[in-house]
Amino acid sequence: MKNLFVYLAFVFAVVFLFGFAYSFNPEGGDGKSIFVEKKCNTCHSVEVADIESKKKDALDLSKTGDKYDAEFLAKFITKKEKIDDKEHKIAMKGSEEEVKTVAEWLASLKSVETK
Repeated sequence: MKNLFVYLAFVFAVVFLFGFAYSFNPEGGDGKSIFVEKKCNTCHSVEVADIESKKKDALDLSKTGDKYDAEFLAKFITKKEKIDDKEHKIAMKGSEEEVKTVAEWLASLKSVETK
């Protein structure tokens, strides 16, 4: 009986710890880390987040949230919307949750207002 209790306590502890660990970041990243992981920084830089592209003419997305909301950005980076009649060059590959996370992060990037 004692061994059964120890075994069940061990199983419970393992399940609890995994649940606890994954409750913070279920998809394994925030917008910035997914952005880098998906190699978005190949074509884009985000100076406010210290992300630099190796391309000399890279588009800086530091103020993206000034113009676009997360819903629109999620559609744009998956080629379902256009900006100035142009689609995003490469559709972002990833889960819906990753696309949503990156879009929300990009939408949060706004210029700082001075008073």
